[in-house]
Amino acid sequence: MRNNQPVSQREIELKEDDFLVSRTDTKGRITYANPAFIDISGFEHAELMGAPHNLIRHPDMPPAAFANLWQTVQTGGNVARAG
Repeated sequence: MRNNQPVSQREIELKEDDFLVSRTDTKGRITYANPAFIDISGFEHAELMGAPHNLIRHPDMPPAAFANLWQTVQTGGNVARAG
């Protein structure tokens, strides 16, 4: 995520019990990231904490999806994706 290049169709395989977890405040600043999230992001823990979550957003993410995500966060909702 640190090096936001165009989509390459490459995948990084995670262990079955790996979950990428981050938490933000309502202004979109990262307040928590679990070790798997930190590792795959390419950033250090200290770089992520307090940083805007869009720091790790890929430029190919559809704007509508990003807008929906932040609308949910700003209203106190949770965003989760399994699978």
